[in-house]
Amino acid sequence: MQNESYNSILKCNKLQRKKKPPPDKQFFISVPVKPYVKRFLHLNYGDPVFFHSDQNDYNFLRKCLADSRKREPKIPEYLSPYKETVTILLSERDFYRYGWDMTYSNIVKFGIYFERKAKSFMRTIVGIYHSFGSPIQTSILKFQDNFYFDEGIWPMESIKKDFYRNGIIQNIDFEQEVEKKIEKIVLTNLSFFGTLSESFIKDHENDKQTW
Repeated sequence: MQNESYNSILKCNKLQRKKKPPPDKQFFISVPVKPYVKRFLHLNYGDPVFFHSDQNDYNFLRKCLADSRKREPKIPEYLSPYKETVTILLSERDFYRYGWDMTYSNIVKFGIYFERKAKSFMRTIVGIYHSFGSPIQTSILKFQDNFYFDEGIWPMESIKKDFYRNGIIQNIDFEQEVEKKIEKIVLTNLSFFGTLSESFIKDHENDKQTW
């Protein structure tokens, strides 16, 4: 059963996918990827992947497709560098304009692009858990459980190696951080009701930054 974090992300993605074209105007392509990249794409953009809510990622996809039409020949499916495939939704115009297949080099380029994003997401989340006092192994288990990256999708040892190599470990003073957030909520409410002016709050925040 999928957990709350995973479900909340998918629920958010439903809002992004409201602008999908009708079924008779939907065109799909399949791109080989690593298992954890496939999960990351599904978390971010749903299944099938619908990039149109993020033009930067969609433009990157179109460039990979466009480049594939100009250069090296396509490779047979059995020579693909990855074992999983992700299904991506294209508009009819882009499907016929840019194509529906990628060369080997562009498949690798596509994979590396989203591997970096997935690893950045992982390092941030694991780093937060670890900063609040959880041992690194517990932090990784929380990440795997909360975002549905089980061992078959993203093994703990692989995550641990990457995090130790590239992650940022920073201890957080939990009591101080909570105090700051509560103070900010109180000051915002007092400003809303006219007890404090906006200039008072801005001055207060500026003073705290210089402490």
